[in-house]
Amino acid sequence: MDMLGNAASVAQLVGTVGRLISKIIDAARTARQNKRECLYLTVRLSIIGEVLPRLPQDAKVKRSLTELGKTLGEAHELVLDCQNWSTARHLIAARRHADSLKEVNGRIDSHINLLNLVFNTSGRFDQTRPPNHTATVPSPGSSSGPAAPVRLTWAQIAAATDYFADELSRRSSQVLYKGRLRNGREVAVKVLIKNGRQDVEGVVVTEVEILSPLRHPHIVRLVGWCSEEEDHIVVYLHEHTSNGTLRDHLLRLRVRVRVRARLRGRSSFRSSPVRSTWKMRVEVLLGASRAMEHLHRFGVIHRNVTSFNILLDGSWAPRLSGFGQAILLAAAGDQVDTEVVGTPGYVDPEYGRTGRVSAASDVYSFGVVILETLTGEDAATMQMDSVLLAIRNRKLRDVLVRRPAATPRQLEALELVAHTAECCLFPHGNDRPAMSNVVTNLERALTIINTY
Repeated sequence: MDMLGNAASVAQLVGTVGRLISKIIDAARTARQNKRECLYLTVRLSIIGEVLPRLPQDAKVKRSLTELGKTLGEAHELVLDCQNWSTARHLIAARRHADSLKEVNGRIDSHINLLNLVFNTSGRFDQTRPPNHTATVPSPGSSSGPAAPVRLTWAQIAAATDYFADELSRRSSQVLYKGRLRNGREVAVKVLIKNGRQDVEGVVVTEVEILSPLRHPHIVRLVGWCSEEEDHIVVYLHEHTSNGTLRDHLLRLRVRVRVRARLRGRSSFRSSPVRSTWKMRVEVLLGASRAMEHLHRFGVIHRNVTSFNILLDGSWAPRLSGFGQAILLAAAGDQVDTEVVGTPGYVDPEYGRTGRVSAASDVYSFGVVILETLTGEDAATMQMDSVLLAIRNRKLRDVLVRRPAATPRQLEALELVAHTAECCLFPHGNDRPAMSNVVTNLERALTIINTY
């Protein structure tokens, strides 16, 4: 790196180091091996990247940046190797390569500590700030905003959950526990279970990369994560999960016993406003749609929108979660060929057939969630063609869940909601509405209900 010579100014070094950090972070996103160490590297480099423009013009800073640049050069080569990994090389050099990445991460931590010592004109910078490396995903929070997610050890999480004593919910791929961190914050701890070919370490990496910079009132807040050997865990604010999932409150009698057990110790299942009022159901759909509109605006495709991944917080506001399969497109509106993932019953058939995913794929999945909310039927067993036929023939009452009962004014609003779902479920992605249009329709439906 020519710019790292003795003649380079601090400003030149800052520019060069900043560009190198961007290159490393871009390469780390597509790493095929050592994803955990690559993730840790991106978090540390994002911290440095945020403080670079504010460094003083100081000889000590210059020396630190020069040494940092050399370390980053090694890191870049290692991360590029993680992109181009063959099976043979994996068998021969995997452990050595992982150790090299750990050693480089340790040296970068030392650089952070050193920069902390010399960066005394503007105060220390925090090593736990969120990775703000995704240019297309803004981080609206300032330094005075919510605490950033941190890397936790398995021992810390075990202590926080009283060794996983209080189970909140269980699925084939994950178990959710209640816990409390040492600072007193209540958290929900999601422990991922390896299920078939699922890359659980990749799920953690994706959740951290996507969620860390996001701040939205209808997106779950990430508190921390752990990725050690066979243990892969993400930690959310417990408040954001305290009333279960939208699915818990929608499904009919056959699952009520299980749902009641899951919601034990929370708000009464019988008094659930999601079960008892159409207004609350539409408000939940509207909040979730706003979260998805926010994601799509910045090129994030969720790829696993389900009623299970819409959490209800302590005030019954929806929080979109389950970002382990999400991807970031180069630009909003793009589409990309990728492995088909998602939950049966919600996956866009066009995406399933072609492997080409776009924002329209999420729109389809959300259309299924709308139908679940209207009918109380499980997406996996719903007779979707019959439901859509009833909607087209203006016979919504034939498929509408009987409780809560809908007044004529509410039925007018629900017909608009149902029509929106029908459009979301068009066979071809190009014919489906954008999430901004879905939001507009749901806002209109809620206005109709509120004017009654």
